[in-house]
Parts: sequence; structure tokens; C-alpha cells
Amino acid sequence: AGLEDITAGDMYIDDKRVNDMPPKDRDIAMVFQNYALYPHMTTFENMAFGLKIRKFSKAEIKERVDYAAGILDIKELLDRKPKELSGGQRQRVAVGRAIVRKPKVFLFDEPLSNLDAKLRVQMRTEISRLHNKLETTMIYVTHDQTEAMTMGDRIVIMKDGLINQIDTPINIYNNPVNKFVAGFIGSPSMNFINGKLIKNKALVFQSEKEEIAIAIPEPFYSKLENYEGRNIILGIRPEHIALKSPDPGTIKISVRVEVIELLGNEIFIYFIIEGVQLTARLTSAQIPEEGKIIDIYLKSDKLKFFDPETNMVI
Repeated sequence: AGLEDITAGDMYIDDKRVNDMPPKDRDIAMVFQNYALYPHMTTFENMAFGLKIRKFSKAEIKERVDYAAGILDIKELLDRKPKELSGGQRQRVAVGRAIVRKPKVFLFDEPLSNLDAKLRVQMRTEISRLHNKLETTMIYVTHDQTEAMTMGDRIVIMKDGLINQIDTPINIYNNPVNKFVAGFIGSPSMNFINGKLIKNKALVFQSEKEEIAIAIPEPFYSKLENYEGRNIILGIRPEHIALKSPDPGTIKISVRVEVIELLGNEIFIYFIIEGVQLTARLTSAQIPEEGKIIDIYLKSDKLKFFDPETNMVI
């Protein structure tokens, strides 16, 4: 179905396959989710420990620790133990412990998941800045799609042990290969409506309970002609729904406003079609009343269609 099996032999360091190298020779530094700092050691000792057991000289250890502490702005914390540090400071120490190794590859295992929302944003920026400065490969595992979109040069989206898509963030957002990727990337996630394609002078998408019918734009005909009379899933992102028709290519639907969430510069409008809650993302200049029936407009060139049997994009 276009999915790729994970193979362990795809990663090479200095032209050597990682699986063929003993762990001590792989030159990979890891940053753990729970920091994994030694509680009886100071920040300096934690950062220096890996170098110490590798028999580095005291002078080089100090030079490397000072360098990493300067990058991470934790020089004033070198004499403190982990219990005296905040969550964000502990995370910096854990990252510093990896930096001093000067590895070929960094592995980050959900390093920001234990931090509060504001600190996560700050650390996200700092890790991106660190990557630009060190110019070293970083493999970063996260369940937070915002982290993936903002930090990654390339994203690997996995589900049930299979790679669903590998691409740049913007290509994954604009061109998801299947329904899972389309729903996973984007916040709020893509809206999905189940229905069927029927031919009524033109090609029409009709929802399961026939609450809505949407004329399919002609550019989609060549892709959808084999689905006439078959079930199909329509997808549209919340930001591709408007309250006013911006151009002639939009599709109008009448809906009842169920809930409004005001977020300052934007609002989320929730409405129900066929028993499924859908979301529109609008500017705060457009605030309809809850409970009222309004017209919304779908940007026709942003529609996505998925095969309900394979869940692949058509």
C-alpha cells in the first residue's frame, strides 16, 4: 500500500553499517526523556562523566564542558546537583552531556515531554539553534506534531511499526500519502466526511446520510473517475474553510454552529455533519453566534480524497 518496512540497516556512520558496529564504536550520543542524570553528581560531573570513563584528560574535559555550558547558558549551574535544578535546566544538562561527546549523531527520545508548554516552546527553539550551530545529524523522536513540523528538516511518520511517509514538513502537510498522515499533521486535524461519488450531470460527492452534496471540481475528474458509484472519504483542513467566499472556486455548505472557541487572534468553530464533529479555523474578526445556521465555504483546490479501503490518498 505504499508503506515502507523499517529496516535496521539504513543508517551508516563513516561508511559503516551501524548494525555491524559494537555500540561503543557507533559514536552516537543520546538524550533521554527522563534526563537520566546522576543525582549525587554536580552538573559539571554529570556532563564530564562520559568523557572521564573514556580517559580524556582533565584539561580537555574542562574545555569541552565549558564549551557546552556556554552554548546552553548553564555555566552558573555547574556546581549544582540535579535536585537544585528546574526541569528546563535539567534538560539542558542532559543535552550538554551529549554535546561534550562531539558525536556523529544525536538521538533525542522525546526530550521535551516532561516540560510545561511555555518551556517546551523555548527549548524547541534552543535545540533548533543548537542544531544550526553544531551542524550534526539529530534524530528526534516525538509524538508532538508541532515539534516535528517546526524542528525537522525531514519527517518520518510511523504507525504500527511501519513508515507511512518520509518528506519535508511542508510536503507532508500539503501532500499526505494517506488518511493517517493527513489527520496526524495539522492542528486542529483535517476534517473527514464519509460519502459516495455519484454522477448527476456532473460528478458529485454525497455524504452517507445525504446531508450534503458537493459538486466535484473538474481538475479532480481524472483522479476520481474510477470511483463513480463507490464510497470515498473527503478531507478538508480547518484553515481551508471560510465564512466568506474568497473566490469563485469555493463550495458552499450550510451548517449549525455548535461551539465557538475564541483564542485571541483566531477562533475555532465546531459544527456537526452526519453526526461527526468538524472544525473551521477563522480569524477573530469573524465571530458567528452559537446555535445559528451559517454558510461556510470550502476551498475547492484544497480538497483531499481518500480510498476508504486502503486509506490512501487518491
